[in-house]
Amino acid sequence: MVMPVSRDDLFSQFKPGFCQPDCIEQDCSTFTCPAAMEIPTIQGDFIADSIDNNLFWLRIMMEHALFMRLGFACVNVDLIAEAQQYERSYAKLLNQAQMIAKNPTEQNVRTLNQASIDLTKKFTCFKTQVLNRILTCGPAKIGGYNFPLLIDHIRREAIAFIGRLIALQTCRREPLALTIVRDLTFWHRIMADHAKFILHLLDPSERQFVEQANLFSTLFDQKQLEALDLKSMLEPNFPVYPVIKRFTKDSLRVAIQIRDFKAAATELIAACELLSVIPTLLGDHVRREADRFIQTAERRLAEMSRLTQFA
Repeated sequence: MVMPVSRDDLFSQFKPGFCQPDCIEQDCSTFTCPAAMEIPTIQGDFIADSIDNNLFWLRIMMEHALFMRLGFACVNVDLIAEAQQYERSYAKLLNQAQMIAKNPTEQNVRTLNQASIDLTKKFTCFKTQVLNRILTCGPAKIGGYNFPLLIDHIRREAIAFIGRLIALQTCRREPLALTIVRDLTFWHRIMADHAKFILHLLDPSERQFVEQANLFSTLFDQKQLEALDLKSMLEPNFPVYPVIKRFTKDSLRVAIQIRDFKAAATELIAACELLSVIPTLLGDHVRREADRFIQTAERRLAEMSRLTQFA
């Protein structure tokens, strides 16, 4: 007999360590081989990185709640109400983060991080339960227009947000190369998903944009596989080989391309010049995430440039 999973049980998936979306279980272990060289670790600033992550991801989470609410069938009154409550909770927490950002201290930032972790764990469990009901063919199946991949997509983003805040809260240091390949694997998959969503939300008559979205979908699927191959080659110590720099530069280049495509499409949607069922806010949402990918790649390249072998 299959027993139902409670929200408390679902919380157990969020544990400190290297576990992140798109990474394998080995990341959770402490297994290493004797290193032939010093392995650079990621450097960061607790307060600045915490504020940056909260200001970006809290808004993203708030918009996830909005998009879920709009995608539910009108008969799913309970789900609409719960999504709206998350929307309000994130709006309130985002406002707090903006106030703290004006005069941050270690204590109030640490408190903010924990509040974001707690809220996002609950929201991730809500997303999981929604996905489970969408995938169920019984009487509890949800109607509406939330793609299963969309719910999985926004759940992955929530788990990544939680993981980053836990790393900051616990002052975890990890190899720079591991952080780079994890970032690239994560963002390439996110961009591939975005391209697929755009492809299916454009009017079929917009053949040029449909073709471009399809090309981006294929490109980023390929880039994700390349990142996973690279990750496998670097395990378990994750030294910073020169190929990582080249791959990051290439990732930055294609991230800029899809960002510009999203920006152009969003402008046309806002001007009512592109036929689609894409809300302007959704276009801007995915454009901001592409900007985040670009900023992340630029930061990792800057960190590698400070290493002796790349000086």
